[in-house]
Order: sequence, then C-alpha cells, then structure tokens
Amino acid sequence: MRFHSFQHSYSSFPSVPSIRSVTARLIVVNVVVFVLIHILRKVSWLALFALVPQYVFAKGMLWQLLTYMFLHLSLWHLVLNMLMLWFFGSVLEEEWGKKQFVLFYFFTGVGAALCSFIVGPGSSFPVVGASGVIFGILVAYAIMFPDNVILLFFIFPMKMKHAVFVLAGINLLGLLSSPYSGISYVAQLGGGLCAYLYLKSESIRFRLSIVSPANLRIRLKTWMRERRHMQRKERDKRVDAILDKIATQGTSSLSPAEKKILESKSREIM
Repeated sequence: MRFHSFQHSYSSFPSVPSIRSVTARLIVVNVVVFVLIHILRKVSWLALFALVPQYVFAKGMLWQLLTYMFLHLSLWHLVLNMLMLWFFGSVLEEEWGKKQFVLFYFFTGVGAALCSFIVGPGSSFPVVGASGVIFGILVAYAIMFPDNVILLFFIFPMKMKHAVFVLAGINLLGLLSSPYSGISYVAQLGGGLCAYLYLKSESIRFRLSIVSPANLRIRLKTWMRERRHMQRKERDKRVDAILDKIATQGTSSLSPAEKKILESKSREIM
C-alpha cells in the first residue's frame, strides 16, 4: 500500500459517510453500545468490557483489548470521538479502502490497550473509549496531509502536522501532572505511536494483511484440504495393512474397528 500526500480541504463539513462504509458502521456500533449502557444499568459493563489491566491476562479477559474502545460513559466523550472519526476516519477509509482502514483501526486500538497494560499491568482503573484510536487517526491524517489546516479545538487554525504535536504535548503533560485524573493519556499516546508505526512500517502492514479475514479463510481452507489428504493417506495405509492381514489370516481375524475401516473405504469407492 502506498501512502501519499495531497490537499484535502475542510472548508465545509465532510459529507455524511454511507451506511455501508466502515466509518458509519463504527459510529453506529458506538452509539448503540452507549445507549445500551444507559438502559441496562444492572450489567457490569466496566468489569466485563472496559480495559482493566489487572484482569486482562491474570483473569484471561483478553476480549477487553477490543471491547474497551466501544465503551463511552459520557455523552461528550462519545460525541467528540465520533465527530473526529467522521471528520478524519472517513477520509482515511476513502484513501485506503475498507480492509486497510479496519486493520488500522483495530491495530491502533489494541496497540493503545497494550500500551496501557505495559505501563500499569497491575492497575484496576478501567480504561474506556476510542480516544486512543482517534488520536491514532489524527496522527495518520497528519502524516498523509501534513499541511492541511484544521481548527484545533474548533477555534485555532493550525496545520495538521503542528496540531498533533500540540495534542501529544497536552497528553504528555497530563500524564506527568495528573496520572490518576481519569483520562487515559497512555492509551491516547499509545494509539498515536501505533499509528505512526503502522504507516511507517511496511512489515507491519504486510503481516496484518496476512491475518485479514479473507486470507485467514484461504489459509483455513488450505489447512483443511491438506488435513483431509493426510487422513486419506493414513487410512489407505491402514486398509493395505488390513488387506494383507486378510490374505494371511482370513476375514475372521479382523477386529470390529478394522471391519468399519473396510466398510468406509468400500462406500467411498462406490
């Protein structure tokens, strides 16, 4: 996949993404989960689906590396993240296509989660939201369109390449000054780092493409075909041994299992 730079203007709001686009579907999933969280209050959403570093490996709750990014507890958190996903994620999806954008999205999200785990493996503080992925999307957009001007915080006009450094600096300052403020600065910085590595490393993109759903299906079909071939070869060897036994000892010497093997082979031939 080749990345290049060109001018993409945000003089007006971007068009609403098609419902068939990955961006739109991700927004819908996030909104639906947000509604469910506030309707089904008896469900232990944070304990089950938020990223709690202490639980991930110690209790085998590996799914939290994925599910945490779809949980938003406050409306403002949800709206801000979904706006950024709409503004910038839709552009990346248009440039890369659905497959690459999905790989990037989950690579960045899981990478952000792992960064949180590495920094605080024993932490019981739940991490929620797509902020790590969103910052990764901003970093990717800045790499591809560094000179595009955006309104930082919807107020200050600034080139994208400068805006991401300002945002990274704010996150780093927040991490150093208020590590327990309730905002996962590590996840956001980790998401940006993963996005940078994804765009700059051909090896990472290649390896991720290998584990894409389409390639996994091909590999699974190949494995199953080879397995069936090996099973047939093994069965043919056993049939040959049984036929040799019949030639020397007669059919009365066959065990019930050997008779079943011969019956199965005869049905296959017929």
